[in-house]
Amino acid sequence: MQKNTPTSKEASTPPSENFDLKQWKITLPVSKNYYFGSDDQSAAEILPGENCNTSHYLGQPLDSGYQDKNYFYSSSKGAMIFKVPLIGGASTISSKYVRSELRELYNWQPCGDDSTANWSSNGSHSLSATLKVVDYYAEDPQTVVGQIHAKNSEKALLKLQWDGPSAALRAIINTDPSHGNPFSIDMGLIPGSKEWRYLITLENNTLTISVTGDEATVSKSVTFGSQGMSGDWRNHVFYFKAGNYVQADKYSGGNFEVHFSNLHISHRS
Repeated sequence: MQKNTPTSKEASTPPSENFDLKQWKITLPVSKNYYFGSDDQSAAEILPGENCNTSHYLGQPLDSGYQDKNYFYSSSKGAMIFKVPLIGGASTISSKYVRSELRELYNWQPCGDDSTANWSSNGSHSLSATLKVVDYYAEDPQTVVGQIHAKNSEKALLKLQWDGPSAALRAIINTDPSHGNPFSIDMGLIPGSKEWRYLITLENNTLTISVTGDEATVSKSVTFGSQGMSGDWRNHVFYFKAGNYVQADKYSGGNFEVHFSNLHISHRS
């Protein structure tokens, strides 16, 4: 089991003072060339662990002091802030969008190969969070705040998306790991800019998404090999993502900011 919940909620301290970030890395909305001077145009990442980051990066590791007021830092109440300015920047290989987003490193050893830091669909795996969207680009207010991704597939199994202050939360699920064929589930909850909670669970090949606001909890489930879902998902390994993966044009000039006050992961055989 891995827990990621605030331990002190000190104002203006790095996120690692309030959250356990030893099993996460963060992807930033800027290139390695811009951030590290490494002549690499792919999105910059900050890893946990001393001496695990690129040799061009001289700052603190993610789990022991890293922060940047432009992209990732703490609120005055100790929440973890993910900020994405839409002024260009760099995306990952399989996306045109920019993000400030954590990627889980399951059973990762410091400075090891993070491509193996994944888990199978057997057993029970859950990601829960408490969060709120405090700033967004009004002309295209969409950001993904929680995901399950599959290794060796360009298709995410699940994206949990906030679609603006007057829209219901939406779960976007790919039916097949090779071809995608996505469909959306209206979660029936409109949190706006208020704080809300989610729980994403993959247990014995059944995916369940639950969202909770001031007045209600809504849960939806799908199972691999039924309900239109491909059984091929069983052949993949997975990892969680959480943060602010903006679905708006990265050159729009807008800004997105998401605050997480709790983040928790659980894995059981």
